[in-house]
Amino acid sequence: MRGIRSIKTTRTVHRNTSFMHVLLNRFGFSSLRKRIMMLLTIGLVGFAILMATVSYNAIYTMQHDKIKTSMAFDLYQQTTKLNQMYNNLLQVTQQMTPEGTVGNLMESYLSAKDSYSQRILSRDISYNIGLITFSNPAMELVMYYHPETGQPALTNLPLRGDFTLQSLPDVSGMGQLKYQSPHKSLCRFSDDQVVSVTREVKFSDGTQLVVYVEAKTDISTDMNSLSESVNMPYSLVFTDSTGLVTYNSSHSTAFAAGQRLMLTGHSGSADGYVWNRMTGDYGYGITLLLPISYYNHELYTWKNHMYWILAIALLMMFLLTLLLRRLINGPFQLIEREMRTFGKGYMGTSQYRTGIDEFDRIFDQFNIMKRQIQQLIIDVEQKEKRRHQLEIEKLAYQINPHFLMNTLNSVRWLAVMHKQAKIEKFVSSLINLLNYNLGKSKESATFRSEIEVMRTYLELQQMRHDFEAGLDIEEGVYLDSPVARFILQPIVENAVCHGLDDHGKLEISISPDETAQMVHITIRDDGKGLSRETLALLQRDTPDQQQTGWGIGLRYVRSMLESFYGHNARMGIESTPNQGTTVTLDLPYLQHREEKAI
Repeated sequence: MRGIRSIKTTRTVHRNTSFMHVLLNRFGFSSLRKRIMMLLTIGLVGFAILMATVSYNAIYTMQHDKIKTSMAFDLYQQTTKLNQMYNNLLQVTQQMTPEGTVGNLMESYLSAKDSYSQRILSRDISYNIGLITFSNPAMELVMYYHPETGQPALTNLPLRGDFTLQSLPDVSGMGQLKYQSPHKSLCRFSDDQVVSVTREVKFSDGTQLVVYVEAKTDISTDMNSLSESVNMPYSLVFTDSTGLVTYNSSHSTAFAAGQRLMLTGHSGSADGYVWNRMTGDYGYGITLLLPISYYNHELYTWKNHMYWILAIALLMMFLLTLLLRRLINGPFQLIEREMRTFGKGYMGTSQYRTGIDEFDRIFDQFNIMKRQIQQLIIDVEQKEKRRHQLEIEKLAYQINPHFLMNTLNSVRWLAVMHKQAKIEKFVSSLINLLNYNLGKSKESATFRSEIEVMRTYLELQQMRHDFEAGLDIEEGVYLDSPVARFILQPIVENAVCHGLDDHGKLEISISPDETAQMVHITIRDDGKGLSRETLALLQRDTPDQQQTGWGIGLRYVRSMLESFYGHNARMGIESTPNQGTTVTLDLPYLQHREEKAI
């Protein structure tokens, strides 16, 4: 039965195929050219109808999503920028509390008994405020303010005469700390728009002051640029926790300062506006609004453009179809012939120029592929030979370090047997140094072990060269704390081999900073120093083919520090030609733990 059913199915397919052939032949579509034309025409018409339907729905959806996504992204950028600005301002206010740097000076200023001390302290406070504003270019007015007298206690810039704390547009915060939405700078000589933070502080003598800091904001400029770039009147609105509007970037009367804007969720439409809303890190609400009329106007413009583009595309596709029908037959026949000859194993290249760049590139790529296959065959043979050679070299590299260590041990015992104490000491030191550097020692690296290896290296070098080495190492428990392996010897080796002259002096100091939990290391020589170009080359983080001598050792140390400490360790290089070189290391004081794998 299964065989009979299969025969019936075959006959049905054959009958349907024959029917299609008869139908096509009857209407004059027996040639390939006519059939291609008919199929392309049917496909073109069907595709045009389908594209018109799908494009309308797709553009409608995409336009809405595009504007909403753009609004959400622009709002996110502004919120992120504001969060950073408020965070910077908050950090400045912390420095102005009694526990901070500036606040501690202010504490001394308030408790000073004579005017001279107050003048000195006032200068120090102004200097520290200047440092804060210098490191924060957007920072403008910074001051201590008397809320009772309404006068500034200390300020870096002159204050407007009509200023009161109650006039500030508080947008969030509670208790002693409050954040203000954008407003005009309180500096008498500035018309910049700023955001600010106020903080009430109380000093030990009972004096209560208000810390006020402000930073310039580009919200108004950003919103104008955004509106001009997309030709849409965006508005950025600040609201507090109760929905009260404290700032509106546009001059529109809708949602002006003092009105209520009660919204729920992250996006939506209300009162003729499309909006996106976010809550800042410090509790303020920020909303981006766009009139619905502009929102839909952009959609209508896109729809009209789509209709014209669709009509032109259909016309161009029809003309291209007629042209392609005449151009593809000959090149396809050449491609088919090349494929057959390649399938038979013929690797020779043939040059064809059909007059059509696309087909010419196909033939060129086909010839390139042939050459690449030939090269791959050669490469495989060479790699196989190289693999055997590498196996032999691998065995040699595995044998050489062990052979060297065994030979040195033999030399040491020969020295002992012949009572050659200096040779025995020299070889023993060299064996210990090689054991440590080659990783044969299973002990974790500590500051003490690194220092011992460095001492051993210096003793070996002093047997060969005439130079003076001074070590100033402060004793302490930090010497037994973990450290990256093999970081001191490369620096000392660079100083001895590339820096010191005959009768030079090398000074090494190591001391801990318990407060900062850091270990400070200084390696200084009085040798020939480095030129400015060489010093700039050494300070590069990326390898350079010109980095030899000093560069190789320092690049290794920098890599070890980054692997062991991450970005918590610092290395600095200072050098003056003919005056010497100084390398400083600041390493974290780590607690006892297992050494990281390096």
